[in-house]
Amino acid sequence: MAVLRKRMFPSAALFAGLIMTLTGCSKRVTPEKLFNEASERMQEVTSSSSRVELDIQLEDVLDLREVNMEMEMENTTDPPAGHAKGSAEVNIVDAEVSGDMEIYQVMEDGEYVTYSSLDGNWEREASDSDSENHLGMDGNIFAQEGDVLEDFHLAEEPVTVEDRECYQMYGDIKGEDLMGLLGRDMISAFGLVDLPSEEAVKELDVPVIFDIYKEELLPARIIVDMSGVLGDLYDSYGETTKVNLYSIELVFTDYDQVEEITVPQEVKDAC
Repeated sequence: MAVLRKRMFPSAALFAGLIMTLTGCSKRVTPEKLFNEASERMQEVTSSSSRVELDIQLEDVLDLREVNMEMEMENTTDPPAGHAKGSAEVNIVDAEVSGDMEIYQVMEDGEYVTYSSLDGNWEREASDSDSENHLGMDGNIFAQEGDVLEDFHLAEEPVTVEDRECYQMYGDIKGEDLMGLLGRDMISAFGLVDLPSEEAVKELDVPVIFDIYKEELLPARIIVDMSGVLGDLYDSYGETTKVNLYSIELVFTDYDQVEEITVPQEVKDAC
């Protein structure tokens, strides 16, 4: 099943990995200090629950494609595993295709294994891991990116996520770092969008918003708006595609509440 591939689960630890080692104890709140505190607290987190929404609209001379996807996700760190369930809807001109999706991602015999289903048709795929193929909350792709937060800013006013007050930081990160944070498949809407060039996407400076819960000082939300930078990318390739909307929103709803994730035997038998 082409549109439901591996590397489903973004890493909350990767969010916290946007950290520079800081010294000093000024009381002034800065993005660096907030990320640093979140990073320390994430070391104690054993699981997370989240949801992701993708909203995309691409317009061409004779074509209008809309993609809307909503998934509820949960993952654990020990053992590393993930589960996601939701739906996807694709509109092309006057045709509409929709379906229910479900994914399990686990370790089996030292391999990363993904079980994916569209409307109950299950497939199994094994793969290796890399910085853009992380499982659960494992990984720290920004460990070597000392200047990634250099131009981030702290919003003057707090925002509300899940009825909780949050700090908000905003700035640009490289597309390559974004792929490592969310997974390359999420960036391409799990194969539902054919981007001009993955290597070119890695070089983009993508606007990103990071929210952190004030009380828990843990990641709350990641908002990515690639509309403008992808529109410019299509232009640079001489393509007529107009990017009206390309938005990804990932909300962390809870921590340390997920029980062990296992793949049901009937799912294994169906593959």
